[in-house]
Amino acid sequence: MNILEVIAKAKAEKAKKLDLSDMHLRLLPQQLFELEDLEELVLDQNLLVELPDEIGKLKNLKSLSVSENDLMELPETVAELSKLENLYLGYNSLSEIPKALGKLTLLKKVNIARNQLLDLPDTIGNWTEVEKLSLHDNMLTKIPESIGDMKALEKLYLDNNELSTLPASLGNLENLEVLMVSGNNLVSIPTSLGNLKKLHELVLDENELDSIPEDLAECDSLKSLSLVNNPLSGSLPKALVAKQGLQIDS
Repeated sequence: MNILEVIAKAKAEKAKKLDLSDMHLRLLPQQLFELEDLEELVLDQNLLVELPDEIGKLKNLKSLSVSENDLMELPETVAELSKLENLYLGYNSLSEIPKALGKLTLLKKVNIARNQLLDLPDTIGNWTEVEKLSLHDNMLTKIPESIGDMKALEKLYLDNNELSTLPASLGNLENLEVLMVSGNNLVSIPTSLGNLKKLHELVLDENELDSIPEDLAECDSLKSLSLVNNPLSGSLPKALVAKQGLQIDS
């Protein structure tokens, strides 16, 4: 079936899911945006450089995946997909995301890894239901303080960016379990990370850290701390080394 036949079939069946991945699509046909019943749309592994504004018509979408394309930008109208819970945009060429995406307050999983993101809008703080945020392999130089409002966040992937600092507000993420920040330019980490009582894995490999705050010993659940390839001077804080159940790789 060609793409128009696939869409026509989905329309006739009032399909809730449509997978158009790996169909060499450069453009999306207008008929796609008439599928008002769609809850899940997969457009992975195509040749899309942009999404048309009409994407905002798919008001029932809960999951949108456009990974492994050539997206250069996102239309503001993505912010009209008010039921969206999953947004997958990994492996594209996005340098920014619209501020308006902060309106998507039902999001639970967001993946914008392996793009060319230079910064993030403050409005990500509105993503108070997001549990997993993947931003690794971008060009981020800073993370907005508003990330501290993402209270549901459990897993945060920031590896392989250009970060020299982390916001102190990360210490407010009371449900955070995994924090990956390897391959950056961190010269220090905020003492507030000691507030993360559920954090069990912290990976800080390949940064510019010369010391680690003793406050990390207060992370009650911490099981794994990795500090490989940092210019650490002197010994690690005694309280950290003595912490029961903690494996430190350095």
